[in-house]
Amino acid sequence: MSRVRLISLAAQKFISDITNDALQHCKMRGSQQSSSKTKTKDKRYTLTMEDLTPVLAEYGITVKKPHYYI
Repeated sequence: MSRVRLISLAAQKFISDITNDALQHCKMRGSQQSSSKTKTKDKRYTLTMEDLTPVLAEYGITVKKPHYYI
């Protein structure tokens, strides 16, 4: 296996783990907010910085908003 292929596979796994953790965070946050609402079978999720920031912090990556959003 070439080095480029190995590195790309490791990067894909890293991004996949982060995305999966952010999805779990989003689902937990969503279940707390809408515990009384009716459940739909085909619920769609949107990856937001609100879900992604704590997950990235677990991996040691700090994310800050640009100064024009403050």
